[in-house]
Amino acid sequence: MIPLLALGVVLLAGWAFYSPLKVHYQESREQARLEAELASLQERNETLNAQVERLKTPEGVEELARESLGMVKEGENLYVVVDPDADATSTAAGVADTPEIPGSLWNDLLDLVFGVR
Repeated sequence: MIPLLALGVVLLAGWAFYSPLKVHYQESREQARLEAELASLQERNETLNAQVERLKTPEGVEELARESLGMVKEGENLYVVVDPDADATSTAAGVADTPEIPGSLWNDLLDLVFGVR
């Protein structure tokens, strides 16, 4: 009789605490995802700021004109070498994917229990 009563108490406690624990877990996973996204965006921002600073110099403008626009100085010849093995389906430069939060077996199990993802 005592083990059955103890089992009932454990099940009742589990049922009572499931919803608050689910909300807490979902919010902590969302916070971790947002922190990873913030770090990615801050890194991208630093890269863009470095590019802006480079483009403020005559050498940076010349480099951009040569690489992106294919411009050459007077008297120079432009040769384009094409790699036949190059992947034509590359993603657009500067488009960042949403960073994935590294998971563990424990996180995967809790995701399954609380219905995250």
